[in-house]
Amino acid sequence: MDVHVRRCTLIIPDSGPFNSLWVADALTLLLDLDMPIVVVDAIYDEVTSDPVHYRKDRDVQAFIAQHRSRFIRVTTDIWQMELERRQQGLKPKRNAGELAIADFLSSDDGLKHYVRDGAPVLLLFEDRDVRVINKPPNVHLLSTVGLLRGLARVGVIPSADAVIQAMTHPTAPGRRPADSRVLTDLPDGSDEPAATGSSWTP
Repeated sequence: MDVHVRRCTLIIPDSGPFNSLWVADALTLLLDLDMPIVVVDAIYDEVTSDPVHYRKDRDVQAFIAQHRSRFIRVTTDIWQMELERRQQGLKPKRNAGELAIADFLSSDDGLKHYVRDGAPVLLLFEDRDVRVINKPPNVHLLSTVGLLRGLARVGVIPSADAVIQAMTHPTAPGRRPADSRVLTDLPDGSDEPAATGSSWTP
């Protein structure tokens, strides 16, 4: 019998996972999931906006470029209008990024595009303000800490605690104490299965 297993898509509508994994020198863990990775334009711009002055922006930009076949960068109308405003020398809108994310999570060509045929979606976040209203039944919500706990549980990494320690007390080259992360979902992280019943395994 031929059984077609639909591939899960990883969507990152939040800069937190990129920032935290960079601080721990662990961005490559995203590749261990072996899923196509969707990054919203506002988030990509936020985490790569100043590669000249900030090592984090330079490293994340290079990481995504090096693995471009794994990443899907999606545009939102709100963020594209914001970029046009900035090119015209107008003052940036204070909450344009948040509005762009909200637009992606609710629009037909955003999150709904990836769930419309019932395919599984893993939404990775860190910011508790990320809200999925009327969450589709095939969306699994997972925080960065929850991701690490899962990776450790199946043996992809030897210890989630070691990576979390590296996030909150960075020692990797080029990281400073000021780069430390405040993780509000310790110790176990957030891991909310899809309503259809889901568990994720790298």
